[in-house]
Amino acid sequence: MKYETYGEYDPRAVAQTHPAFLTVWSALGSYHDDLVLLGGLVPHYICKHPTGDAALPHPATLDVDFGVALGATAGQYGTLSSDLRAQGFRPSEKQRGRFEKACGGFTLYVDFLVEDGDSPRGTRMVDDVSASVMPGVVRALATARQIPIEGADLFGARQKMTARVCDAGAFLVLKLRAFLHRQQGKDVFDLLYTLLHYDGGTQAAVESFARESKAKNPAFADARTALEELFGDESGPAPIKAAHFVFGAPRTSDTDDIRLRRLQVQQDTQFAGRMLLQAIES
Repeated sequence: MKYETYGEYDPRAVAQTHPAFLTVWSALGSYHDDLVLLGGLVPHYICKHPTGDAALPHPATLDVDFGVALGATAGQYGTLSSDLRAQGFRPSEKQRGRFEKACGGFTLYVDFLVEDGDSPRGTRMVDDVSASVMPGVVRALATARQIPIEGADLFGARQKMTARVCDAGAFLVLKLRAFLHRQQGKDVFDLLYTLLHYDGGTQAAVESFARESKAKNPAFADARTALEELFGDESGPAPIKAAHFVFGAPRTSDTDDIRLRRLQVQQDTQFAGRMLLQAIES
């Protein structure tokens, strides 16, 4: 689930996504080699998180998204759905393939994404769950980082483990493709935040993205199109929608500080697009 603006995300609900990830990852041990964390929770693990009045807000999400290998199976040791049900997650009545769990008055979501070389869209059955087809998942699986994570899960149990998390290059490609097809501000905000605050540095993130252009990532053509068509100037779709996600619609009551910060996000987003495009053209 995505909202139009950052302010619509309830911080109490957002705070549950890390425990949800700990809960699910610990439950799917038989599938670890065939899973990678995708989506809006990724920056939480691969970025530094500066604070201060001028800092971007920390990324927010209500979803735990996994890329899964097409042939994933646990054999005789359970199934994806049975392992999730054992943790209190139930199939959504509204969206096929999605699992939900009510926690603290909020609903958390788990989705699975898979790459199918025959089609860029649709769904495929993986093990016993319906996964949405998305090009780029195979590269996310192949380049996943092994990241130590710890904390309390949804049951209050202390967990300490190593998880496979999508790294910057594949993540930026997926976010650009998503923005090309649905133009939601959160996607380009996640991209900007990752470029600015990647724990290996901005240049390393850019280089990781550029490597995807030579790695036959099937999502890369869309990523390039997004950079060429949507980041051209500070009033283009990507800069405007990134700023809208952070600050909402401009208001006559906005202070000069808010106006300047909005403009800064627009300019930073335009520059981010130019930087990524130059990296693959050089």
